[in-house]
Amino acid sequence: MNLRKHLILFFVTFIAWLVYYLLGLPFNYFLDWSVVERILISLVTAFSVLPFIALFTLLFLGDDYFKTSIWFALYASVLVFILDFIVVGIIEGYGIQFVTSHWVQTLGYFYVWISIPLVGFAMKKIIDVKKIS
Repeated sequence: MNLRKHLILFFVTFIAWLVYYLLGLPFNYFLDWSVVERILISLVTAFSVLPFIALFTLLFLGDDYFKTSIWFALYASVLVFILDFIVVGIIEGYGIQFVTSHWVQTLGYFYVWISIPLVGFAMKKIIDVKKIS
């Protein structure tokens, strides 16, 4: 993958994190929500928003969808963890304990390793079937 594609994945991941963070800001990054509400936002993010973002990003980047989806999952887990650690852990003072206090975000670091590669795998299979036909 070339540098341009890496920068696109970085940018998309950063913008998605920023939007999610800003949406959660009035609610203390979702800590003010009940457990049921946090589970709901977690599920909506994992099974609708994240695959939607992955689909359009992978379509835009083209090439080997599955390989690109693995890179995207890496960015979406490691970069988002680093951003959360900087903002929530250091600036807001939670330290590394933010992984338990902000468990919805922590689940997100793992969701991306399921949903994004699934989207990439499905897209690869669709393209392979079209090539055969």
